[in-house]
Amino acid sequence: MDEVFDGFGIALLAHYRGEPSDHVIERDDGFVDETDASYYFRSFEEWPEYEQQAIQESKGRVLDVGLGAGRHALWLQERGHEVVGIDVSPLALEVSRLRGVRDCRLMDVREMTFPDASFDTVLMLGAILGIMGDIDEIRGTLNELHRVTAEDGIIIGSSRNPFTTDNPAHLAYHEMNRRRGKPPALVRIRVGFGGRFGEWFHLLLMSQEELAEIIEPTGWAISKIFSLGSEYIAVLVKS
Repeated sequence: MDEVFDGFGIALLAHYRGEPSDHVIERDDGFVDETDASYYFRSFEEWPEYEQQAIQESKGRVLDVGLGAGRHALWLQERGHEVVGIDVSPLALEVSRLRGVRDCRLMDVREMTFPDASFDTVLMLGAILGIMGDIDEIRGTLNELHRVTAEDGIIIGSSRNPFTTDNPAHLAYHEMNRRRGKPPALVRIRVGFGGRFGEWFHLLLMSQEELAEIIEPTGWAISKIFSLGSEYIAVLVKS
C-alpha cells in the first residue's frame, strides 16, 4: 500500500522550520481555500476570546483530539494538566513533540484503544466535532468518548454554523447534498501542499440545533456555548 501523503503535517513542519507553509484545502466540487500554517501556532493571547474562555473549562486529564501543532495541549500542560494528544498525521505529532507536548500518539479517534474512564476532558477544537464523517460515525465516536471519560467527563468541541453563508459556491454545495439525501454541509475535502494531495475525508459542519439533535442519543448534552459569529465551541456533559 502506498504511503499516504501528509500534506497537513508537511505544512506544519515547514512553518516550524521557518519555511513557507502555504497549503490548500480543496473541496470535491473544485472549491479551494488557500492558507498558511501560522494559525496552528498562535499563542493564547492571539486566540479569539470565545476560544480562550472555552478552554478554561478543561479539568483533570485531557485527551486532545486532532493535536495538530499542539497549541492547546501546550497551554494546558503549562497549567498542570496531563494531556494525551492524538492525530492521524505523523508529522503533526513530530512538530508537537518538538514543541514540547509530552504524550503524542498516532491514533484515529474512531479507533481508540484507551481504557474506560481514562480522561476527564476531551478537546475537539478546530471543527473536530464533525471530522468523524457522517452522522452515524459521529454518534459512534461520541459513544466511545462516553466510555473513555470519567462519570463527570466533558467534551469541549467546535464547529461552525454553515447556514449563515451567502457564498453562492457554498449554497450550491448545500443544495447538491440535499438532492443526494445527505446533510447539507457534509463536505468532502483534502489537503494539498506543493501540488500533491492527501486522501479525501469528510467533515460535517453543524448548526447548534443540529449538534443538539445529533448528540441526543449518545449520552451527551450541550451545557454551554461560546461563540463568535458562525463559529462556536460547545461544552458537552453526560446526560
